[in-house]
Amino acid sequence: MWGIDVGRAMKPVAEDLILIQDEIRESFDWDLKSDYESAKSLVMECKNPTSSICFNSKVTVVGAAASPGIAPQYPAIVADGAIGAITDLSKVALIVTDGDGTPHLEKALNKGIPICLHAHGDNQESWTRILSLIDENQEVILTHQTPYHIDGMHNPGGFTDGDRAVCIALALGATDVELVGFSINDVGQWSGVTDEKRKLIKLKWMNKVLQILSLRVNNEE
Repeated sequence: MWGIDVGRAMKPVAEDLILIQDEIRESFDWDLKSDYESAKSLVMECKNPTSSICFNSKVTVVGAAASPGIAPQYPAIVADGAIGAITDLSKVALIVTDGDGTPHLEKALNKGIPICLHAHGDNQESWTRILSLIDENQEVILTHQTPYHIDGMHNPGGFTDGDRAVCIALALGATDVELVGFSINDVGQWSGVTDEKRKLIKLKWMNKVLQILSLRVNNEE
């Protein structure tokens, strides 16, 4: 249900997935230059082998509001700390992270599961820490959130780890996506330490990304 596609570019399935990133930056008053500098630093620092996974089936994407004890029926892409909700890691094809899924993310590193490590303007300390924790065999796909081409990195679209994981699933060939553990009204238990008010605003943007993909969160108003 997933395999290898050497040299595949992880391109967004819709241009709006990239354009909305500019809207998000403006709404939070974030600087594009910071995103770009973090991305360039990450690609220079990461020496790990990349992964060339692709899909040809339905994919389950697991978000931070997942209940504990999930055993995915389909190949799974898991958003950051939500890996703590998974009972069978053999079904996990990829972990999507910006480095803040402590402590559950750390327990899943170096287990043979590729990670998709993301750079944004204020997470350089987080991705540096992840690089210090993984061994030389850990497969790493690098993503960024700028409109620029950066060798060795991809921008599949998206904003939060959860909706970016959906963008990645579709960019890698998923025929359909099952959303598990997505909420726009509640901060998920696997979110790690976060500012709840700010996180709820981010979840609204997450929902807008999912709407571009014609996906609906069950508790969407």
